[in-house]
Order: sequence, then C-alpha cells, then structure tokens
Amino acid sequence: MGQVSVYNLSGGNGSVYVTTNAAQTGDFFAIQFLADSQIDAITGNMENSSALISDNHVFTSGQVVYGRFSSITLDSAAKAILYKA
Repeated sequence: MGQVSVYNLSGGNGSVYVTTNAAQTGDFFAIQFLADSQIDAITGNMENSSALISDNHVFTSGQVVYGRFSSITLDSAAKAILYKA
C-alpha cells in the first residue's frame, strides 16, 4: 500500500467521476461529494462504517471523506470524485 503524498492528494494518481449507484472498485483514499449523497456500501479501513450507512447520513456538496477504500457504492442521486491512492 502506497503512502499519501502531495502528489496523490492533488489527484496526481488519477480520479474517478461517479454519477451512478454501481459499485466502484479500486484503491481510493478520498471521496469528494459534488451533490448531496449517501454511501450505500463501503469496504475499507473506516471503523463502524455500517453505522454510517444505517444512519442514512447525507454528505453535502463539498464534503470530503478520507480513508483507504477498495469498494464504494453511492446512492442513485450521488455525484462524487473518488481519488486514487
């Protein structure tokens, strides 16, 4: 697993623009929300992520979640950028 640096913090390793509720797989370190969105499923190093999902937490445009994620599924109204690690 690589380290987070200024290079990948600035998107140097690439990113994925998500506008669908299909599962996105890869090695991601940040989710930047571009519209009010919910996470339907997530696999990674976030402790207690199941509570985040069951609470139906809504992330607003501009919010960023950091961690290490290998799979992310957003709700159907979501728009987000997933930054590659």
